[in-house]
Amino acid sequence: METLLQDLRYALRLLRRSPGFAAAAILTLALGMGANTVMFSVLDTVLLRPLPYPQPDRLVQVWETDSRLNFNRGPVSPYHFLEWRKASQTFAHIATYDFNSMVLTGQKTPRRLGALFVTAEFFDVLGVSPLKGRTFLPGEDEPDKSHVAVLSYGAWLRYFGGDPKIVGQAMTLDDQVYSVIGVMPADFAFPGTGTEVWCLPGFDRTAVNRLRSNFLFAIGRMKPGAHQDQVQAEMNAIAGALNQQNGSTSGVRLVGLLEETVGNVRRSLLVLWAGVIAVLLIACANVAGLLLARAVSRQKEIAVRSALGGSRARLIRQFLTESVLLAIMGGVLGVGIALAAGRFVIASSNGAVPRLHNLHLDGWVLGFSALACLITGLMFGLAPGLHALRMDLETSLKGGGWISSRPSERLRLRNLFVVLEVSLAMVLLICGGLLTKALWRLQRVDAGFQAEDVLSFRFSVPRGKLDARQKADLYQRIAERLAALPGVESAGATNDLPFAGSRTSKSFDVEGRPPDPAMALYSDYRIVSPDYLHTMRVRLLEGREFTLHDDQQGALVAVINQAFAKKFFPGEEPIGHRLKSNDKLYEIVGVVANVKHENLAAPGDPELYVPYLQAEPANWAFFVVRSHTEATALAASVRNAVKEIAPGEPVNRINTMSDLVSFWMSPHKFTSLLLSIFAGLALALASIGIYGVIAYSVAQRTHEIGIRMALGADKAAVLRLILRQSARIAVLGLASGTGAALLATRALSSLLFGVRADDPAIFLGVAASLLVVILAASYLPARKATRVDPLIALRYE
Repeated sequence: METLLQDLRYALRLLRRSPGFAAAAILTLALGMGANTVMFSVLDTVLLRPLPYPQPDRLVQVWETDSRLNFNRGPVSPYHFLEWRKASQTFAHIATYDFNSMVLTGQKTPRRLGALFVTAEFFDVLGVSPLKGRTFLPGEDEPDKSHVAVLSYGAWLRYFGGDPKIVGQAMTLDDQVYSVIGVMPADFAFPGTGTEVWCLPGFDRTAVNRLRSNFLFAIGRMKPGAHQDQVQAEMNAIAGALNQQNGSTSGVRLVGLLEETVGNVRRSLLVLWAGVIAVLLIACANVAGLLLARAVSRQKEIAVRSALGGSRARLIRQFLTESVLLAIMGGVLGVGIALAAGRFVIASSNGAVPRLHNLHLDGWVLGFSALACLITGLMFGLAPGLHALRMDLETSLKGGGWISSRPSERLRLRNLFVVLEVSLAMVLLICGGLLTKALWRLQRVDAGFQAEDVLSFRFSVPRGKLDARQKADLYQRIAERLAALPGVESAGATNDLPFAGSRTSKSFDVEGRPPDPAMALYSDYRIVSPDYLHTMRVRLLEGREFTLHDDQQGALVAVINQAFAKKFFPGEEPIGHRLKSNDKLYEIVGVVANVKHENLAAPGDPELYVPYLQAEPANWAFFVVRSHTEATALAASVRNAVKEIAPGEPVNRINTMSDLVSFWMSPHKFTSLLLSIFAGLALALASIGIYGVIAYSVAQRTHEIGIRMALGADKAAVLRLILRQSARIAVLGLASGTGAALLATRALSSLLFGVRADDPAIFLGVAASLLVVILAASYLPARKATRVDPLIALRYE
């Protein structure tokens, strides 16, 4: 321990004597360590940290599949859920939930709450106990039971002032009286932070039949000792028995709840993690080069210590102590950088990365940072330390040393470090360039509608309050009132809005065609107002759009999109054909362009539009308002207009359509932005490394340069001599970087839209840019070499 303390004190004295070297090394390491610390914190928060429930590895999301309808991950029908729950022996608990919103009345101002309709075992599946009161009891979701509800912690504070006597109180939601039976803890927010109340019953069991009606989400907790493969096999057997019984083709797919939550961002985060590791390696190579150059000034010190009996191991330990000390200082500063960068990372994700709002530097992350400091300190300190001991002891004591005996060996090692930096920087720049180009192409995809200057919001009415005709009339009156607002061009309504998280599908048959038992005809289903397609600027390709005459007194009509026509009427004229659905016949009167509903990168899906004056509207509608000016300026007017028509039904989820599309693109922007930042940091560090090695080379070759100039070499020849060395480094770095990038970009293939992983334009552009940067970083020391005075250089030793 005493020896270690001596080494530390000596290392601190050396750093105080060389503040420039210390500052450069510590800052370089801080940037690399800070990026790694914040990125590891992101990985820990999103991917590694278990879900905040007891035994979270036993939780699964349960999806329904159907080979006949050609989907492998869809909502669950109430009928199938009840049959699964009855027959399963491997689930301890299984429950469903259904997203909704409800209006809380009885207070000064009506409030719209984010609600979840669940079945009784919902909280048993998650294994979470309430902060106050209780959760649902088995059988409490049976028909004719009283309505009960559980509040979120935030809703309890916001709407009831944290009343300690809230349990047992009544509250009115959608004109129904519910009894508050419990309040959940502050950190519970399944399935998201927008959920404010959980209600029973989850669905009306008296209306459940074997007809396909899939709208529920299901989660389950597997019994102790049951593995997911075992549960999947059991559910497959149950689904098979139901198919034989009912002549259906449905199935079941289980996905771990953690994988379900974070699976969409896993690859992106791992790519970013690889990027910051590359940045740290570049930082280590830079500092190793600095230590190697610094060893020149310490050759006599090393020779004297060796002559006085200092063992090789003792000297290496001194070098490693110094490098680890630098790494610790850089790591401490890096943690400070990570704290500031963490807030930037959360903001740049725009809420699109799940669980990222819980990002913080805990003991586990700080422990990783400490371990990384130790490893990096050993990594960049060992090679220069070993190399520094390979010197001629006698020559060093006489005043020569490595400078005169083996200068090229050290230069080759520094060149190797710089080649590594250039190679890694090239990989990061190519990956960042590919993602940026993919994002650029994604932003220019034709979504099938014009999002600019459109304001949207969600409106709903209590279930059972209005019949189909009343809902259609109400929605139409709201749309007409919105269209009459100053500054509004037009307004419309739909059951499912693009990029708003709502999607409905429907099966149908084509009149005159026999049904195909192997494949059902199935498409997205949109119930729209007469002006919806016009408001969204969905292009009409054939036929006509809807009008106010397409009501219950007129003939039933429908509009389809291009994908629908191509899939179900290949080589035919679709207009005039009739579609049968739920015993209704709709005549196709128009064809419109494909609309991207929830993924700009996906091809257009078949869509069937029907006028809501002829259909059964849902209890909710998304309204869109096209403005002549800035859409957000209409928010207050829109709220007031809706209040005039439906005073007790507040609107919610007011957004511009541009914001909705932008939110969907947030994960792509997040990955591209962070990787571009890491690439820029790598380029800056590599440029510093290039400058350092060329400057060191010039210092080592001063005597040689003086001789050349004394023999008649002009400044241009000296400049070419130095830049030629830079060019060799550049060629080696670019060649190795190209090979590494061809391998690395394979991991990006699923993240690239419309861009090849080996895109020649990106590869050539990055190579040319890096070559310019390398030559620019080499020019200053090369220029300095041309100013060498031959008389002074010839006396240089």
